[in-house]
Amino acid sequence: MYTSIFKNAYKVIKTDEGYLVTRFTQKQLDHYKNHSVMAEDRSLGTAGVCIDFFTDAKQVTFSYRASHFSRRYVGFDFYENGIFRKHIEEALDTKQSTITQPLDNEGIKRVTVYVPNLSQITIYDLDIGNFKPVEDSSKKLLFVGDSITQGMVALSPSLAYPSQIARALNAQSLNRGVGAMRFDPDSLDEQDEYNPDMVFTAYGINDIYHLKSIADLDVVLNQADTYFYKLKKIYKHAKVYVLTPIWCLRYDEEESFKKMFDEYHDKLTLLAVKHGFTPVNGLNLVPHDTKYFHDHSVHPADSGFNFFTENLLKAINDK
Repeated sequence: MYTSIFKNAYKVIKTDEGYLVTRFTQKQLDHYKNHSVMAEDRSLGTAGVCIDFFTDAKQVTFSYRASHFSRRYVGFDFYENGIFRKHIEEALDTKQSTITQPLDNEGIKRVTVYVPNLSQITIYDLDIGNFKPVEDSSKKLLFVGDSITQGMVALSPSLAYPSQIARALNAQSLNRGVGAMRFDPDSLDEQDEYNPDMVFTAYGINDIYHLKSIADLDVVLNQADTYFYKLKKIYKHAKVYVLTPIWCLRYDEEESFKKMFDEYHDKLTLLAVKHGFTPVNGLNLVPHDTKYFHDHSVHPADSGFNFFTENLLKAINDK
């Protein structure tokens, strides 16, 4: 009954428990499961997913079950007629609860609820009045990347940059970010049935963060080259943007890391151009100030994601 109100999902599954959403193909889910428990948990998270519908109700109610936590917190963002209304943060480690949110407007209004990025969420017992699903936009976006793309550690799930970009462009989107991942050609599925108009890749920081020597850069760059080749073959009609890594505190604190980071950025940019992709300089996306980072080091806070989105949109418009 409610399958059509779930947006930004690859597949919506009606189970005996409720509605379960996936972001990946089965082949991709199997790949992450075989990679590690951590990768499996993060791949099962519902990053970017929302329920989106018109209703005449005076309030909406639903229950949820959370599992496969990447972080301990669970929060939902409510929008009404496109305006942010409320963030509901549950107690740490909450695995099951019911949420009721009063609506401000009379008559028919659009309600959008973003579910958590960092755990798997099953929704059930919905009470949303007389409803009508929002029609899907014809524009489709795909985001692939690591923890920053997945939305770690945005407290408000709707503020992760893929969700903000999708709203700004009035587009469908799939957030296929998985924390701790690197350029991995095996994470791509040649049989993927999602056909995006635009693809954003944002790997790299995990590829170089633990390298001991700049001499090892060729290995990770070869992985990126293979990844780009396969990506282009699968999504042959999409415009692809390659986001180089954003600033992190270590960039300012270690001269040797800065040197390696800069060389990686330059060579990754050349690789992007080689494949016909559009490079975006990640150092221009988030201010180089720890106050915009949740962990004061690597992962943007909600405020950092706002800058990320604004500057990425500028880059898209300029290219």
